[in-house]
Amino acid sequence: MSAEEAAKIRRIVLGPGEGIAVGGSAGTPTVVKVHGKDVGGAYSLLDMEVPPGNGNRLHRHVYAEEAFYVVEGELTIRLGDEDLLAPAGSFVLVPRGTPHFFANRGARPAKAVFIFSPPGPEYWFEEMTELRKASPTGTLDWDSIATLARKHGTEFLE
Repeated sequence: MSAEEAAKIRRIVLGPGEGIAVGGSAGTPTVVKVHGKDVGGAYSLLDMEVPPGNGNRLHRHVYAEEAFYVVEGELTIRLGDEDLLAPAGSFVLVPRGTPHFFANRGARPAKAVFIFSPPGPEYWFEEMTELRKASPTGTLDWDSIATLARKHGTEFLE
């Protein structure tokens, strides 16, 4: 990012719960705190609550690194063939192209911050949320989710 682009970035100050409310691929409650378009395409930051038994499928991001910072509870994060237990305070960086997933296998909700660099997945979450709102059942079929994911640089592997 050039100095000129950096000078155009506006301040972002958000309190708890503020931001763009979206849902992850499993409808997981998520808030986009920093949208890539608001920081010159440098990154995006999402705040997610992962209920017990929830998580996502094995996937990879074609264009972006993904970082997890676990704030509360714990997540199991698969990186390639390795499952890592990430309790509160853990940070995990997933290099672009690395197959991974996360899951809350605990008995209480987990909260985590997700950072994507460069950004892009926030657009996918926004589109899924709008399609869910338009759906008579409030849900999306898996093919629709996977198609949107591919559009935004995420490939599901199972």
